[in-house]
Amino acid sequence: MRLLRLLALTAVLTLSCGEAASAAVGPLSGVKEVSYAGTTVEVPVSWPVHDLTAEPHTCIRYDRHAVYLGDPGPDQNCPADAVGRTETVRIASDGKVTRTYGYLPSADEENAAGAEPQAVPDTRSRLPERPIEAAATYSGLGFDTCAAPSTDAMQAWADASPYHAIGIYIGGIDRACPDGNLTPGWIKTVALQGWKFFPIYVGLQAPCWKNPGSGHPARIARSRRWTQGQEAADDAANRAAYFGIAPGSPIYFDMEYYPRNDAGCTQDVQAFLSAWTDQLHARGFISGIYSSSKGAIADMALVYESGAAYRADVAWYAHWDKAPQLFGDATLSDRYWPGPRRIKQYRGGHNETYGGKRLNIDLNVLNAPVAALK
Repeated sequence: MRLLRLLALTAVLTLSCGEAASAAVGPLSGVKEVSYAGTTVEVPVSWPVHDLTAEPHTCIRYDRHAVYLGDPGPDQNCPADAVGRTETVRIASDGKVTRTYGYLPSADEENAAGAEPQAVPDTRSRLPERPIEAAATYSGLGFDTCAAPSTDAMQAWADASPYHAIGIYIGGIDRACPDGNLTPGWIKTVALQGWKFFPIYVGLQAPCWKNPGSGHPARIARSRRWTQGQEAADDAANRAAYFGIAPGSPIYFDMEYYPRNDAGCTQDVQAFLSAWTDQLHARGFISGIYSSSKGAIADMALVYESGAAYRADVAWYAHWDKAPQLFGDATLSDRYWPGPRRIKQYRGGHNETYGGKRLNIDLNVLNAPVAALK
């Protein structure tokens, strides 16, 4: 985290006379000044600077270092699979500065081997009296992408594409894109266009994730794995309520792929996702988990019938074989999550264009709960 400490020392706001963007090497070696809309910030010299007025399709991303100047355009060209968060700076057109920061590992993560794992409650004494009924379901094709497209793009795709459901990222510490177009009003407008929604929450990731990339994702702390799962569920339920998503709707936790050769890591993920499910049920929501069929979905399948962990209601598994079929997949047994309780992501990020609007998307086939609106 040397960069975070550097920023703490050097990223001091000052005023500038010029309104246009400018950059110059600052007084400290390796640091430059960036001025825009009467405000100047200091950042590492290696950071790219994006003028959002000149580059209206630039995606604001929290998973890589950058400076963004101005206000984002409605049609950002965002990748479908961005995850994680690091240090970024944005100076808005009114001069207001917004910063994101990289994740500082906890003591447990620094010394995971010596951390005492948080105990998991006895699930047999805490099982819900009855399953939560899905307020709405959908069967068909859908897509997900990091940032919510404009309402114009969604209308064009509603008219011309084969998709009728969209995954929307509603929150989470490791979410790589800001809300952008996504507002309660956007959801209402897009719902009237005929779209269904499967809400996504990108929270803490597996502690054994060895290749986090530039985003430095926050990871589960072994000593708080159950508590953190509950906290994630509460935050997700609150975010869903903000967007007008009603109880009885699903929220899908995005647990990215991690190596499964560490038994302690597997147990941490199982405990965390079990707490997620338990607390979502307490808040009246349906629990979904997204991951690779060889990642968290495989680890949750291990306890599907054992009673050792709370079983998520819906499995959204990634197997990029380009086959839009939910069952008969060699990577996930048909006996797990049968009926309308599956989503398969069958193709990863790529560009598609309908009605003149191009988006970078992942493809999914669903027979699963979707959001109901208040």
